[in-house]
Amino acid sequence: MNIGTKSLLFGAHWPLHNVAVTLAWKWLYGTWPTVRELAAIVLHDVGYVGCPEMDGPVGTTHPRLGAEIARHMLGEDMARLIEGHSKGFAEAFGLPLSRLYGPDKCSHMFEPICWYVFRTRLTGELKMYRSMNHGASPRNNDSTILDTEWFRIIRLRMARAGIEHAIKTTAPDGLGESQLKFADILDSVDAGARVKKGEVPA
Repeated sequence: MNIGTKSLLFGAHWPLHNVAVTLAWKWLYGTWPTVRELAAIVLHDVGYVGCPEMDGPVGTTHPRLGAEIARHMLGEDMARLIEGHSKGFAEAFGLPLSRLYGPDKCSHMFEPICWYVFRTRLTGELKMYRSMNHGASPRNNDSTILDTEWFRIIRLRMARAGIEHAIKTTAPDGLGESQLKFADILDSVDAGARVKKGEVPA
């Protein structure tokens, strides 16, 4: 079984990921997704099935399958919602980010860190993610940083990106006071320096 299929079954993108995305949608936008939007949430990551990697040339195109299904069953707007949830896919094909981008990025805040780390170790996703180099600090391949500490920082970064996009797409009055306060907290976190255990809040 390849890593994409394992991710969908019990890894980072397992079925309860869609529940977390739905909760994040409600938290960000103040209303529950519509029935059509819920269907799009269920479909948004199905394209990972059969993928040999998660963020490479094949994995980056994962929104395509769900979008095609949605295009035939839910309409073009829901297809665009799925296509725009992934920054890599959107940038590759010149598409705007959609309202699903924010909830998808914030969804990890609704899951215990240790539970995510445990599952992604089993699937091999964690090892793959941490083997990828990038310019930010802490570096993925820094062996001095525990997996739980690494993900604590990464999920804060992802949540900040999601909140910032939600603010842009729903401004001026689309987000509540609690979300804006949380955005301020995220902005104050120096994820590159605060890597000691417990220094970055869970």
